[in-house]
Amino acid sequence: MGPKMRRAVWLILAIAINAILASVSQAHTNSCISSTDGFWDESRIWSLNKPPSIRQSAILITNDASETVTIDSITASRFRSTLTISNLNLAALSGTDTLYLDNTGTTALHILNDLTIGITFNIFGDEGFGGGVLISTNSTLVVDGLLGGQLVDDGTMVMTGGSLITTNCSLQVAPAFDGLLIISNGIVQARDVTIVGGGNTGTIDVIGGTMTLSSSLNVGDIGALGNLLVANGALLVVTNGETFIGGSSCSGIMTVSNATFLAAFVGLGGTKADGGLVINDGTVTLSGALGIGFGDICGGSVSLNGGLLVVTNDATFVAGDQADGEITIEDGLFLAREILVGSGIFSGGELTVNDGTAQLSSYLQVGSVGGLSQGNVFVNGGQLVVTNGEIMIEFNSNITVSGGLLAANYIDVQSRYFGGGTLSVSNASATASTGITLGDCAGNTFGYATVDGGELIVTNAAGTGFIDVQNGQLVLSGGVLQVDKLVMTNTCSSFIHTGGTLIVGSVVLDPNMFQITSVAQEGNDLRVTWLMAPGSTNALQVSSGGISGGYCTNGFTDLFVITNNTTAGSLTNYLDIGAATNGPSRYYRARLAP
Repeated sequence: MGPKMRRAVWLILAIAINAILASVSQAHTNSCISSTDGFWDESRIWSLNKPPSIRQSAILITNDASETVTIDSITASRFRSTLTISNLNLAALSGTDTLYLDNTGTTALHILNDLTIGITFNIFGDEGFGGGVLISTNSTLVVDGLLGGQLVDDGTMVMTGGSLITTNCSLQVAPAFDGLLIISNGIVQARDVTIVGGGNTGTIDVIGGTMTLSSSLNVGDIGALGNLLVANGALLVVTNGETFIGGSSCSGIMTVSNATFLAAFVGLGGTKADGGLVINDGTVTLSGALGIGFGDICGGSVSLNGGLLVVTNDATFVAGDQADGEITIEDGLFLAREILVGSGIFSGGELTVNDGTAQLSSYLQVGSVGGLSQGNVFVNGGQLVVTNGEIMIEFNSNITVSGGLLAANYIDVQSRYFGGGTLSVSNASATASTGITLGDCAGNTFGYATVDGGELIVTNAAGTGFIDVQNGQLVLSGGVLQVDKLVMTNTCSSFIHTGGTLIVGSVVLDPNMFQITSVAQEGNDLRVTWLMAPGSTNALQVSSGGISGGYCTNGFTDLFVITNNTTAGSLTNYLDIGAATNGPSRYYRARLAP
C-alpha cells in the first residue's frame, strides 16, 4: 500500500469515527434492567430491548439488583458487534453490580471513550459511591478516551491474565472514592496512571505480569493514601515519564517484592506529604535521579531489604527544601553515582547501612553549608564504599561508623559550627586511601574525628596517606589509628590521645607547638622547658658536646620521659642537676615517640 493510499485510509477512518461519535452523542443510553444475572448479548436484560451497540451513547449497569453481566467466549465469537461501545458506567447505588469478562481471549470489549466504575448519581444528580466490580479473566479490555474520557476505578477491578489497554487515556484509581485494581499475570499498557486523586485509599497490586506506561505514574495525590505493590516476578516500566510517590498533602507507598521496576526519575514525597519506596528482594533501576523527600515540607524514605537499587546515571538527593529524607539498607546492593544527604534548604537527611552494600561511583555529600542542612550517615554493618570520589561532611553533620566498613578515598570535614562536623569510628573499620582533612583555620570551619574502638586506617602503597588537622580535633581513646603522615601545622588544631594504639609513619607539627622554649640557669642547675606534642612518649634527650663544641646526633640519650601525653602544646619542664657547672658542654632536644 503506497503513502497516498495509507493517507486516504486514515482519512476515511477518522471521518467514520467522528461520524459515529457524533451520532452516538444524540442516541439513547442502554441500561441493564434485569433483577437476575444475565449475558451481555441478551436483549431481555437491556432497557432498549436490544444488546449494547456503538450507536448507543452509554451502557449503564447501575441498577440495585446486585446482578452479574457476563461476556463470555460465545459473546466474543457470535456477538462481536456488541463489544464496541462508546461509554460504560458500572455502579449500583445500593448493592454491587458486576461485569465479568470470561475468557474472551484477544476479542476486546472496546470502549471508545469512557469507563467509570463505582460512581453513581442520585435523583438530584449528586455524585456518590456505587458498588461496581469488573472482573476480567484471560480477556481483553480497551479504553480509548477519544472524547477526553478515561478509565476511572472507584470500585474494584480484578484482572487475571489477558490484557488491559489504555494507551490513549488516563487510568485513575480512587479519584473520588476508594478504589482497587488487581492485576494477576496480565499485560497492562497505559498512558498515565494516578492512584488517588481526592478519595480515601487507592491501591494497585501488580502480581505477576507486566505493566507498561508511556507517560507518568502518580501514587497518592490530593489528600488521600495511595498504595502500589509490584510482586511475584511482575515488571513495571515507567521509563518515558516521571514517577511521583506521595503527592499534594497525600502519602504514597510503593513496594517492589521479588519483582522489577524500571523508571526514569522517581520522587518520593510531595508538598506536605510523605512518600515511601520499599524493596524486598526486588530490582529497581532508574535512568534518572532519585529524589527522597523531594517536595516542600515533606518526608521521603527508601528501605532496601534485599535485592538491587541502581541509580548510576544521575544523583540521589536525600531531603529537599524544608524536608526530611532517609535511606535504610538492611540487605542487598545499592549502586549509586553521587548521594547528597541533606541537600535542600533547612533539610535533614539520613543514610543508614545496617547490612548489605552501598557503593558510589562518585562523591558523598553529608549536609550542606549553603543550604543550612544537616545530614547523618550511620554505618552499623555492611559496607559503604566511596573510593572513586570524596566524602564531604558539612554543616554540623556526622558520619558514625559503629559496625561494618566505611571505605573512602578522601574525607573532608568542614563545619561552620564549633563542635559539629564529625567522623566517629567505634568497633568498626574505616579506611581512607588518600587522606582526611579536619576543618580549615583560614576558612573558619571546624572538623572532628574520634576513634574509640575498631580502626581508622589512612595509608596507601606510596606512604602518602595523611590526616591534616587544620582546625579541629583528632581524638584517639581506643582501637587503632594508623596513618602514613599526621599533619598539625596550625595553632587551632589538637590531637588528644587517651587510649588505643597510634601508628604513625611521620608527624608534621607546628613549630610553635612542639619546641624547647627556654633553657634557664638556676644556680648550678639548668631548667629546660618545652611544648609537648601528642604521642605515647615525649622525651627530653641530652648529648655531651665535643672538645670543639660540636655534637653527634647519635649520641643523644633519654634524660626525662613523659608517657601518654594527650594534648599538643602542653608546657612541661625538667631541672638538670649540676648541668650549669659540669663539663663538657651539653645539648638538649625534645623527641616525640609514637
